[in-house]
Amino acid sequence: DRERQHAHIGIMVEYGIALMSKLDGINRHSFNNFRLRVGINHGPVIAGVIGARKPQYDIWGNTVNVASRMESTGELGKIQVNLGALQCPRRYF
Repeated sequence: DRERQHAHIGIMVEYGIALMSKLDGINRHSFNNFRLRVGINHGPVIAGVIGARKPQYDIWGNTVNVASRMESTGELGKIQVNLGALQCPRRYF
């Protein structure tokens, strides 16, 4: 349902913010300047395990491809979200 979807989007945005905050702390204590880009998209995916010798769980689909493009073309130190996530009520993040 819509309420649950919005809650999940909010959790992902909070997670992205937490990752960036943690990385800032690591940078301060290690004298590094690592930067992170995050792309958040939501929608249907296909999931499964691939590989015979070294099985790995993975997800596929347009939703994943769009998030990957958002991350790879995004600005360092920023979280890029799709329009649907941007329209999510602010109480979720």
